[in-house]
Amino acid sequence: MRIRALVAVVSAAAVLSACGQDVPPGSNALPPPNLPAPTTPMPASPASSVGDSVELDTSPTIERIKQRRQLLVGVRVDAPQFVSRDPAGEYQGFDVEIARDLAKRIGLAPTQVQFRRLPPTLLLDAVASGNVDVLLGGTADSPQLAVVGPYVVTDSKRYVVIKSDDKKLAEYLQQMLDAAVADGSWQRAYDATLRPAGINARPH
Repeated sequence: MRIRALVAVVSAAAVLSACGQDVPPGSNALPPPNLPAPTTPMPASPASSVGDSVELDTSPTIERIKQRRQLLVGVRVDAPQFVSRDPAGEYQGFDVEIARDLAKRIGLAPTQVQFRRLPPTLLLDAVASGNVDVLLGGTADSPQLAVVGPYVVTDSKRYVVIKSDDKKLAEYLQQMLDAAVADGSWQRAYDATLRPAGINARPH
């Protein structure tokens, strides 16, 4: 009897020992809950930051000009020494050359300028209403308007007139006018138009 009991105990111990070796530890425990992956704070969306930058740094007027693929320029009918129209309907003169130079610097072709000849009574309204993007040779006698330049000085100063609510446009136009003087475009326009007419002028 003692031998049988001893054999039974040894057998039971062997089985338990074998079970302890073959079963991976913790296999009888409940599986750990599915924890969410650790998260790190996401940086601000580049699109939103770029959008804010574009909104702050871009002129709405220039954006419209680029989308339209045309620069609308108001010129005075009472300043034939600066702009005239030949029998074929082509515009000529210093203001025409300056307008085409501005168009080129915006990214347009010189042919993508539309001129609108305006009498003195319609100059300011044309700019304020958006019928023209810029007016050459006007004044800002209204809170809605602002001047850039002058772009040429003869016996008086001639300015580019724009709407006052687009301050970036004013900055860009001034940079363009300065660049035209620096790279010789202003001088070439003067030599081709005002100088042959005997009009003395300087950039500013």
